[in-house]
Amino acid sequence: MKHFITALFAVLLTLPALAQNTFSIRGRVLDKVTGETLPGATVQVSGNGQNTGAGADTDGGYKIGSLPAGTYTVQASFIGYKPNTQTVKISTQSVVVTFSLSSDNASLEEVQVVASQAQERETPVAFSAVNEVKLRETLAGRDLPMILNETPGVYATQGSGGGAGDSRITIRGFDQRNVATLVNGVPVNDMENGQVFWSNWDLGDVTKSLQVQRGLSASKIAVPAVGGTINILTKGFDDKRSALARVETGSNNYRKYSLMLSSGNLPGDWAVTAYGSRRTSDGWVSHAFDDAWTYFGNISKRLGSHNLSLTGMGSPQRHGQRFTYNFLGTYSNAKARELGATPVAGGDRGFDYNTDWGTLNRYTLDANKNRIYQGPEDINTAANYYHKPQISLNDFWQVNDRFFLSSVVYASFGNGGGVGGLNGNTGTSLTESNATGQKDLQKIYDDNFNSPTKRSTQILVNSVNSHRWYGFVVGGDYLLKPTLTLSAGLDGRTYTGYHYREVRDLLGGDYVTNPGNRNVDPNTRLYVGDKLGYNYDGRTDWLGGYGQLEYKTPLLSAVVSGTMSQIRYKLIDYFGARVVTVNGTDVSVPYGAPTMVNGTAYTNADGRTVETGWSNFNGYSVKAGANYNLTEHDNIFFNTGYNSKVPFFSFVYTRSGGQFKDVRNEGITSFEVGYGITYPSLKATLNAYYTLWSNKSSSYAGTDPTGNSNSSVFYTFRNVNARHVGIELSVAQEISRSLQLNAAISLGDWRWAGDGRYTVIDANNNVVPGYEDNPIYLDGVHVGDAAQNQFQLGLRYEPFKRFYIRPSYLLFTKYYAAFNPNGLVSESSRTDSYRVPTSQNLDLHLGYDLPAIAHDRLRLGIKGSVLNVLDQYFITDIPIGASTSVTDPRGLKGYFNRGRTFTIGLSATL
Repeated sequence: MKHFITALFAVLLTLPALAQNTFSIRGRVLDKVTGETLPGATVQVSGNGQNTGAGADTDGGYKIGSLPAGTYTVQASFIGYKPNTQTVKISTQSVVVTFSLSSDNASLEEVQVVASQAQERETPVAFSAVNEVKLRETLAGRDLPMILNETPGVYATQGSGGGAGDSRITIRGFDQRNVATLVNGVPVNDMENGQVFWSNWDLGDVTKSLQVQRGLSASKIAVPAVGGTINILTKGFDDKRSALARVETGSNNYRKYSLMLSSGNLPGDWAVTAYGSRRTSDGWVSHAFDDAWTYFGNISKRLGSHNLSLTGMGSPQRHGQRFTYNFLGTYSNAKARELGATPVAGGDRGFDYNTDWGTLNRYTLDANKNRIYQGPEDINTAANYYHKPQISLNDFWQVNDRFFLSSVVYASFGNGGGVGGLNGNTGTSLTESNATGQKDLQKIYDDNFNSPTKRSTQILVNSVNSHRWYGFVVGGDYLLKPTLTLSAGLDGRTYTGYHYREVRDLLGGDYVTNPGNRNVDPNTRLYVGDKLGYNYDGRTDWLGGYGQLEYKTPLLSAVVSGTMSQIRYKLIDYFGARVVTVNGTDVSVPYGAPTMVNGTAYTNADGRTVETGWSNFNGYSVKAGANYNLTEHDNIFFNTGYNSKVPFFSFVYTRSGGQFKDVRNEGITSFEVGYGITYPSLKATLNAYYTLWSNKSSSYAGTDPTGNSNSSVFYTFRNVNARHVGIELSVAQEISRSLQLNAAISLGDWRWAGDGRYTVIDANNNVVPGYEDNPIYLDGVHVGDAAQNQFQLGLRYEPFKRFYIRPSYLLFTKYYAAFNPNGLVSESSRTDSYRVPTSQNLDLHLGYDLPAIAHDRLRLGIKGSVLNVLDQYFITDIPIGASTSVTDPRGLKGYFNRGRTFTIGLSATL
């Protein structure tokens, strides 16, 4: 493989020297930051007795021919951008001149600064950018992370269940809880567990650019980034008047209608952008339906030296899910045999099989006790419903020629949760299913309805996870001298999460008991809308600061920076037994008989709600890097850093209000070196990285190791180290005016380093005897849950004007299954996890833009995509606990990719 990479890189180095036997000037006109093409841009050539020009086509390309040898001045210009002029000399061959224009819209440049966008040949980090053109041509109705699979080091899937918005992404083996995601510079990772829920937004149509910074990022705020940072810049800062209408359809009854309007620069320096869409689908996975609205709006105003921008967005949605992972033979016994898994009697239900739904025909009884049916209905026992509006107000202030200050205040109001089935007596999930393999809701309904007491034993619940989130980011850049800039800022956030379960559907019964609330009678009857199981609030306060010194010349860019953050957590448990304080000691007083303390009786009514004290953590990071431009085409860079990472809220507290013991910061050490080549028609980057994550903490729910089947316990792991090393190569080559190539190779070796410790804690937060501080044997075991090797090859070919075709081939290998370390509790049990077979996928995208009509203002376009062209199936996700053995595939459970699907869309732009 090393020889292959060396040979490939050597070939690419020779490509720019291929001669052209014509006398012309050709090239493309691009946006400098996003790389987006600028159709309609004007290119003017003058000198040597010539004065001619041309307009850029729909792909931003231009060509001016029939030029005699000589020296020429070439200028590219476009409305809303600063003109760019270059001098070229033609001797014996034609020349290629590519222009990268900077926006003349100050607010756009400023939001790019706030979002810490990496710059080519300047910022010493490995990064990849996806521009608006590629998003529009290849997203094909998918979640945003799916388009990033063409980025080296990235592994994205449709998520465990394959539902809309349930995608997950890992970068260099670190999951999205440890990948910072920013939208217009505002952090969006969940404050309690770091997750990113892509169903909260449908940002594909309003994204201006998408940049992935791998490893140590250029972000100036204290974000929990280990694998990297995803920067999303949305529309709303454009100064071009436009309107876009689009309608899309596709497999599984996919429908989407969208409309976007941009006012351009209005009198008084106002600008307005509005977007709305409606999306529905049956889903590729059975009953994983999708029903979503999306809205986005931006109002911008230039006020003296200030640029103000108000942005609001949200996506109220519902979608079906698939949470139950099945034995592989359940989907396909042929595939199970191929992978060495045990066939399943009654299997072969199809790769889209979903057990998490059922059919129910409700009924009542008339006076003669005859059933009056209401008609059959399909009910999801796993679904998500959520609405998370986010509002932000930015102020970009150019104080003077040397000082720039940016401020943003934002608020997020999340409301919703997930639907699930629950056994009202034991708290376990629904287990009954009928011969069709679905949840047997009819039998559950009959049992509940015919119960002598009318008490439901199995019901549907909502697991509510709402929140209120307020924050600000203030940062300033001060030019100390032309080559030296000092940056500093503050990042403050306060977050309250509201978590509880509520009765959603009694499924034929009149009530349910076992509320889980220790402050009420356990036989209290609960009805639809009543809370049960757990009910707590999580509070998170965050204050961080950063400082950065950046040195920049045409040859050398260097940066050193540091962040500090103070984070504190608190949990308020409304279902935990109330407490009274006696002689400075808190005493629980649950419902029922009085609790005697020093001869005094205390009742539940005397107590107060359980509220923990604040758990305080301090985190910090330091990083440094430099980029040196060896020539006008070659550059090298390196970066190094250390991050003392504060654990997430979910690693500090249990749902029952208990606090995990011995919770400490995690330490991440990182080093990276890279080499880049930049020509007008070739861009390539080769980089190597080393990351050591020390004292990595995690916790998993599991069974009681003492054999008590009625007890649920938590396994907490600590002092575990993970070492991630690898190399990455990315190439983008314009072979000809009509043919472009992009390729990515990523080779990783991610292993656990050294051994760790684990403790088992019961539901009352007590350590299980014999499991206080036990060893786990992980040294040398591969890190699971993502493919470590990746190979990607893509083309964009225009066989004739305004028509494109984009095939993309992707191969993932060296993917080890995720596993619970509690199986490796002795030296003899040390073993590697199951290695998932290689997966490969071919997608095809194509489109055609019709010639402009209506005074060259109206443009119509049609585009289509076929995903998984070869209709091949492979394992994409093996959740923790999905196998009966770490290494034995016979009992393996998991999820497969979706089969061949297509989308087609028609757009009109004015």
